[in-house]
Amino acid sequence: MGELLALAAETAGGRHHLVAVQLPVSLVMMTPIAQAMDGRGPLAAAAESAVQVGADGLG
Repeated sequence: MGELLALAAETAGGRHHLVAVQLPVSLVMMTPIAQAMDGRGPLAAAAESAVQVGADGLG
């Protein structure tokens, strides 16, 4: 998440409007959810950065 926010700031000159990301969700691949339960992974990083997360279960 830090790298993504840095790229947004670099591209927009520090005044980016990146406030949300969309992540795929799968009941078969539970790793991101398990990591979030332990305060790790992309969901926790988004929360720490005040970035909203949307889920796409179609992937």
